[in-house]
Amino acid sequence: MARSLRNGDFDLVLAIQSPSSPDRWYRVLLDRARALTGETVLSCDCTGWKQNARNAAARRAVAAGHSDAGLRVPRGCKHTDAAQALLGSPAGAAMPRYRTEHPYVGATRTRWAPLREFVPEGGWGIQEARITVSDEPYHLVLLQATGTTDTTATAAIAFAACHPVTLGSRAAPIGDWGGYTLAASFCRQAGVPLAGEPPLHFAEELIGRGATRRSAPQPGTSNREILAIGDQRDLGDGLTPAQRAENTLRLFLGPQHALLERQGFLDVSSGLYPGRVYRLRRDPQRRYERRVRVFEQGQYRADYCIVRAQSVPEADQYLTVYFGLIADERRILSVVQRGNIFSPNSDGQERETVPAVWRPRAAALTASA
Repeated sequence: MARSLRNGDFDLVLAIQSPSSPDRWYRVLLDRARALTGETVLSCDCTGWKQNARNAAARRAVAAGHSDAGLRVPRGCKHTDAAQALLGSPAGAAMPRYRTEHPYVGATRTRWAPLREFVPEGGWGIQEARITVSDEPYHLVLLQATGTTDTTATAAIAFAACHPVTLGSRAAPIGDWGGYTLAASFCRQAGVPLAGEPPLHFAEELIGRGATRRSAPQPGTSNREILAIGDQRDLGDGLTPAQRAENTLRLFLGPQHALLERQGFLDVSSGLYPGRVYRLRRDPQRRYERRVRVFEQGQYRADYCIVRAQSVPEADQYLTVYFGLIADERRILSVVQRGNIFSPNSDGQERETVPAVWRPRAAALTASA
């Protein structure tokens, strides 16, 4: 399988906007496997990095007799330089805190539904600064979130200062890039890989016989389609809250969404109780939440009733429970009291034919590195 951000082989260090087009974004990635050996290996999906422009320039200098024959410039680009400086700066432990009403926080919580439950009020921090990338001015936004388990994640998004600024021009990309980075970091710290789809940067098409390359702007992953707001019905996109919630679930689960559709459930291995597996099932008609089937050492033992605390679409509830069991299992289980525990098959007689296999979180983390 090809190594990719989607497959968990890389961490998103910085999303940086192109000065030539506000809808074009470049992703600077950290190679996780190399990071485990103490190396910091960054890559970028810009043309300069892909064509190894720095070494090409060095080779031309050598050929022209202007440099030593052994000269070799480490592979990089102006975007990886900016990310390297960011990685070398001290962490913002004293980052100013903001409430959920802040546009950046609101966009992120809207875009990634599980973060609404996992990051409490007061758990959001924001820092903004002016930086220079290859003599071009940028506005850097650092978005930090502290979860209910006291784990912390930070995302970095850089906006080219040459583009006009509106309330939504920064909030929407922060929700896209920042939310994905935070969710992926929380999952990784919990010892499991995030299967969700990262936002797209831009697409390149080949047009005509001359193979002229054109960039087709694709900001985020269709921001308007994946908004998951339980109580807003008209966002001008023609979608219902249930449809938006389903789009968010599909985005977050990535390839696992097809598995959920096919078999009707996903399994989550417990990080607190070795041998325990939670089987999260879905109602085929998407009308109500199903009870979570609990397996101990491969044996179906009980049903847990975890209901919606507020009126939100069924897909939002499913995603919240799924993410919660991964990132903050103890808090999710805190609502399961004696009256919420039922005997097997309490809400359906479907027989389990697929084994529930427990996998330790550390193994999942190693497999994704």
